[in-house]
Amino acid sequence: MYFKHLVFSILFASADAFITCELATDVEIGKDVTFNCTFECNDPCVPWVMWEKDQVAGILHEYKEDKSDVSKQHANYSGRIEVDTFSFKEGKAFLTLKNVEIWDEGKYIVSISTDNGYGAGFVQLSVWAATPIKLFWNSEMHILSCQSSGWYPAPKVEWKDTSGNNLNNDSEIIMREPNGHFNVTHNLKVLDKQNQYICSKWHKWMKKQTRVGFSEGTRLIRVDDGKNPSDL
Repeated sequence: MYFKHLVFSILFASADAFITCELATDVEIGKDVTFNCTFECNDPCVPWVMWEKDQVAGILHEYKEDKSDVSKQHANYSGRIEVDTFSFKEGKAFLTLKNVEIWDEGKYIVSISTDNGYGAGFVQLSVWAATPIKLFWNSEMHILSCQSSGWYPAPKVEWKDTSGNNLNNDSEIIMREPNGHFNVTHNLKVLDKQNQYICSKWHKWMKKQTRVGFSEGTRLIRVDDGKNPSDL
């Protein structure tokens, strides 16, 4: 299912010790995300818990000997990790990653050791970003230009008229920005100024589409959430 992008994974290290990492949703860049895992632990529970990111040197957080240890923490995660160490004693390994960026996308690994044994769990984080559309009209060339920057991943673009005809046969330019986001421009040659034209941009992580309507080829009617207003 597209709206869920943290992959559920369990690794049994022995018959008596296990970790379960629950499925979670994707996260918008700039927001916070929490990884939720549970494990078996007898009372009193004094576990060793370590969170890492695959293919990244250093760790996110380590809990050992009943206290946190961030001496080996990767610099990218300094000040961005929040854990509830008290929940470790209840068999819960929750970790919150703050202000998520593009490079945070990937696989996260939690390793836990208790009196019950040892286990490791995995989650796969997907991140996304979507920004408003900017609209430009070239009166000399009769071209509508649907532009936006700061997307991740690159969005799909669709031009239609009010009859529902797909008009995506004109030029599209996708450029990668220095920060890893995408700048997307899609041009439409306007042949009928009396028609109304609609530009939509979206990707599968979005909960709604961004939709732009034009009247007479040049005048912006509205920017909305992809619903079908009566005036288009």
